[in-house]
Amino acid sequence: MKKPNWFPLFSMNFLTVFNDNLLKWLVCFISIKWITTVSESTIIAIASAMLVLPFIFLSPLAGKFSVKYEKKKVMTIGKIVEIPIMLLAACGFVFQSIYMVMAAVLLLGIQSSLFSPSKYGLIRDVGGDDGISFGTGTMEMLTFFGVLLGTFLASLISDHYSLTLIIFLLISVAILGLISTLTLKANESEPNKNYNESVNPITFIRESFRKAQGIPGLNYVILGLSFFWLVGALLQMDLKVYCPNVLHLSNIETGIVMVVAAVGIGLGCFITGVISKNTVKIALVPIGAVGMIVFFSLIYFIHAGVITFCVFVFSTAFFSGMFKVPLNAWIQSNVKGRMLGDILAYENICEFGFILISSLLFYLFDPQTIFIVLFALTLFIGIILCIKIPGMKTVFKSK
Repeated sequence: MKKPNWFPLFSMNFLTVFNDNLLKWLVCFISIKWITTVSESTIIAIASAMLVLPFIFLSPLAGKFSVKYEKKKVMTIGKIVEIPIMLLAACGFVFQSIYMVMAAVLLLGIQSSLFSPSKYGLIRDVGGDDGISFGTGTMEMLTFFGVLLGTFLASLISDHYSLTLIIFLLISVAILGLISTLTLKANESEPNKNYNESVNPITFIRESFRKAQGIPGLNYVILGLSFFWLVGALLQMDLKVYCPNVLHLSNIETGIVMVVAAVGIGLGCFITGVISKNTVKIALVPIGAVGMIVFFSLIYFIHAGVITFCVFVFSTAFFSGMFKVPLNAWIQSNVKGRMLGDILAYENICEFGFILISSLLFYLFDPQTIFIVLFALTLFIGIILCIKIPGMKTVFKSK
């Protein structure tokens, strides 16, 4: 069997996530200086919502695209569209227009939502069944390294403002992402040209929930993945406020702490993918949950200095990566054929619905209290997953 060429898929994914986060956090760090009547938390919440809402309303259409058309073609169109979006964002920074940069963030959210199921649906098409765990783990690692680099560069640029660098990065990265997509090779199954499922989000959720019930444990796996994204989004927003207000860090230092979190998740994802080899190790899910529980409690109860706080954040993030990858691999392994596109679209709706919930929690609780809230939620979700995912009890009995 020919060895899979992962590079185009991995590089395209990294560049996409990098540009998403670079633009989002440039808006959060820089645009707040343009207007003095809006709080920093409000800007962060609005920018996050602009990237999230399209996934909730457009994921049914994205699922249809990934089932009815070639997934590589869907991705190529998406990457072409990204270039004019970045041009709009560049104009927003030139004219210091909050409306233009927010419009670009919204359009980027729409673009990302419409080709997300196609992108993740290609993991199995590129690497085959044996490559699912490795492909998933590496994709997730690169996703969070993209978050890491995009977030850090945004914080660095905001402290040493360079309009030329902003424009160059946004546009050149979009072009490189398109080139990566064009070189991708995958063994796709035949598109389902007769696909006529509803793209109404409510109808789609109801029908997808029913379909997922036909695969025991699938809805609970999607619950676990949705919870992971709630944790990730809430932790990212919280660190942006906690670090300067509680630890009294600068923008660059805050960016470094957020980088530490992204590195932790990325390494957790990659190592989990490597040790899983060509199998789905579902037993790593509760191990990841226990690690998250322990370190969330340590962050809350121990008012640590900056170094110790970074160690706690890294460890929490590492175990969350270990929590996530087996759930992703479980879906790739158990959902067959073109049905995977619909399920990934359904998963996107659930995940980004939970990200919206994270924005609400960020609004309701102070930065310190959020850590104990995450502790309690992780304990609750972890127990549910251990009870409801098929094979989990068998794994523990065999140990």
